[in-house]
Amino acid sequence: MNQPGTPITDPPTCDDRLLWDVWLSFYQLPVLTVADEMGLFPLLAREPVTVEEVAQALGLSPRAAETMTGILVSVGFLAHYGGRLHLTDPARNYLLPDGPFYWGGMIHRMRTHPATAPIREALQQDGARGRFTDAWERGEVDPEQVRAFTRAMHSHSFAAATGMARNGDFSGVRRLLDVGGGSGCFCIALAQLYPELQCTVMDLPEVCALAQEYAAAEGVGGRIGTAALDMFRDPWPEGHDALFFSNIFHDWEPERCLELARKAFGVLPPGGRIYLHEMLLSDTRTGPLPAISFSMSMLLFTRGKQYSAGELDAMLRECGFRDVAVTPTYGYYSLVTAVRPE
Repeated sequence: MNQPGTPITDPPTCDDRLLWDVWLSFYQLPVLTVADEMGLFPLLAREPVTVEEVAQALGLSPRAAETMTGILVSVGFLAHYGGRLHLTDPARNYLLPDGPFYWGGMIHRMRTHPATAPIREALQQDGARGRFTDAWERGEVDPEQVRAFTRAMHSHSFAAATGMARNGDFSGVRRLLDVGGGSGCFCIALAQLYPELQCTVMDLPEVCALAQEYAAAEGVGGRIGTAALDMFRDPWPEGHDALFFSNIFHDWEPERCLELARKAFGVLPPGGRIYLHEMLLSDTRTGPLPAISFSMSMLLFTRGKQYSAGELDAMLRECGFRDVAVTPTYGYYSLVTAVRPE
């Protein structure tokens, strides 16, 4: 039997960026198609504009405009200089309808493709399909859907969890609360490396039952507990010196993220730490391509988006946290940490 603190699951021999690249590439052609359909490229041919001006001119929400233009900057059709968006040479040559080399004949064929319709709807209606998080927020989730979703999140998070546990600084942490912890894969990875660490997965009751199964299967069930509650409606358990959130803030709009950060501040003791594990946008929020493409997924299914380190820093400081730091941990992921002052 494995001893506490002995790694049970060996980390992968390479990171999973290739999988992310292939999966997230799904969004690029539909976004280009909808941008062409909306007239984005002729708009920018007249003069460079800001993301906010794109939103106003095309009738988009700021979140949708940021996501669409960010993807197009990252793939190379737009450039971001001095706070304004410019056309690149490929866009000027091939994406202007009046040009002799316009690719419209090919791009227009994608307008009726099944992959394009949901992207168009999400961009035009600011995530009209974002009902998934609404159901979780109300606590109205089907058990089979919960199991399938938890399995999916575990599959794309467990490798990242092993890297996060090895590259993040959890020294001195004795009790950690994983908010919206899902399968508990991050607690599992931490428990395998830190023999004195006790973890609690906080999630809906159906998810907590699954987390207990995953923890038991990895041999650390005795050191990972659960707290079955609604993170928006119920009081949070106290007595933890660290709170951990992975892929939670990106599900919600800034106001909801601030609510979560304030709750974390309220239950942490002085000197306690908060950890945010996310795929971060650049300061200009125009890339990198995996992060801004992940924002398209958030636009489709949630009320959130990927955030930059600066945006998360500002949220945490507004809630009273200090000593904000960012550490790249695994693949495209980073860990944003902060401390509740003594």
